[in-house]
Parts: sequence; structure tokens; C-alpha cells
Amino acid sequence: MDETIKILREQAILCAHLPELFDALIKTMESNSPDVQEPIRKIEATMRDISKNVQKAEEFLKKVKATSFAEYIAAQEKNIQRDVAEKLLKKTADAQSRVENQVAQLKLLLKKGNDYVTFNLNILSRTTTSNTYGAEARTGSQRARRMFEANV
Repeated sequence: MDETIKILREQAILCAHLPELFDALIKTMESNSPDVQEPIRKIEATMRDISKNVQKAEEFLKKVKATSFAEYIAAQEKNIQRDVAEKLLKKTADAQSRVENQVAQLKLLLKKGNDYVTFNLNILSRTTTSNTYGAEARTGSQRARRMFEANV
């Protein structure tokens, strides 16, 4: 059980640090600052550490023939170590759900940024809509062939 607590404690610490790093990245992106490389570098380093921890956890679970820490902890007798392991497992799960919410927020920020760049590139290149893509092309185009017709 000591090895379980050691692995879960390391995982909890890393997972608790990750939301702080994502908060820094979100603030940087919201402020339109070009300094996103530093938060991303820190996130990548933490993710590498988490990956190493996951490998340790998988090896441990394979050794004790359990599919998850929750299953392994539930099979143990009730004592202080089991309570500590359950709390660490819950803390890790809470941090992971928070990270999932932050990732969704980052995806939205990236989509908005991509839309902004696309819009400005269209303005700079003076892209205009044509009747190929407009409503006229859909309802009653004067073209003999349609754009993606097989018999071109």
C-alpha cells in the first residue's frame, strides 16, 4: 500500500499543478499576449512527468493484477493508508475534471483566434464571395456544370 500512496501522491501533486499552468496559459491567450511559449513549455514538462507517473502506475497495477487504483484500493482492508489513498485518488480525479474544463476553454479560445486570423487574411487578400459559393449557385446557376460534378 505504501507504493500505491507514493504513486498516487506524485500523481496528485502533478495533477494539482497542471490547472495552475493552464490558468496561466488561458490568461496569456485572453490578453492576446504573444508570450504563450513559456506556459506551454511548462505544461509540456509537467505532462512528461505525468506520463512517467502513468507508466509507473501501469507497471504497479500489472504487478498487483488490478485494472485500476480504485479497484485495488477497494480490495484492501480498511485502515489509515486506505483512507489516504482514497483521498489522493479523489484529489487527482477533481484536478483531472478541472483540466478537462480548461482544455475545453482553451479549444474555444483557439477557435476564436483561428476565426480572427482567417477573417483578417480574407480582408488582406481581398477575398470576395462569388456566385460559385453563394445563394445564386445553389438555386439557379447559369453554369452548365456544377463545381464538383464527376463528368468534367
